[in-house]
Amino acid sequence: LTERLQTSEQKRHRFVSDASHELKTPLASIRLLSDSIVQNENMDAETVREFVTDIGNEAERLQRTTEKLLDLSKLDDDIRIVPEPVDVKQISLDAMVLLRPLAAENQVRIHCELCDGCVVMATADDMFHIIFNLVENAIKYNLPQGTVNLIVSEDGETVRIAVEDTGIGIPEEDMHNIFARFYRVDKARSREAGGSGLGLSIVHDAVHAHGGTIAVGQNKPRGSRFIVSFPKATSEETGI
Repeated sequence: LTERLQTSEQKRHRFVSDASHELKTPLASIRLLSDSIVQNENMDAETVREFVTDIGNEAERLQRTTEKLLDLSKLDDDIRIVPEPVDVKQISLDAMVLLRPLAAENQVRIHCELCDGCVVMATADDMFHIIFNLVENAIKYNLPQGTVNLIVSEDGETVRIAVEDTGIGIPEEDMHNIFARFYRVDKARSREAGGSGLGLSIVHDAVHAHGGTIAVGQNKPRGSRFIVSFPKATSEETGI
């Protein structure tokens, strides 16, 4: 029991430390940029506009990080989840409405294969976060003219969600850390893309909270492939 408590405390301390670092970085940038504007009375309008734009970008990064920290906090609190029948195809379509503009901006094509009747017992919000985060990562860490495949299918009593990309991929040595909080494979590119290192942790915890599994591997010949599996909802659960 003592060992478990010590481990829990170490994880809590590490999480607080990492979270503080993630919040401190954009705050420091905002402070530096705003101080530069205030202290330089002769700064031209174009430079001021550029600095204000950077401040806005850092504020957005800060907002994204805090929102994801709140999501993780809810999952950690073991709040009782009341599952309901969720149509994975419809949730996927809802997520794509928001993600297609990002894909167009990054010159990435999205291809969807969404089977009917793929219903699982979960919450619509958690399922949306799972699909949104996986596809968003597949877009951000892809290459220009690359492709993202979103495949929703069923196999017997299992519903599978596969997200494949033709991007930079994940080195074999990083595979076992990919779902750890604040872990980034490519730190420079993650920061450039606005990543916090929290998205996959949220996906992992949400999947397991609803009795599912998630696996990651290479997408041949290049890129990454995530597969999420859930038990298919029974007729007793759906009432159909």
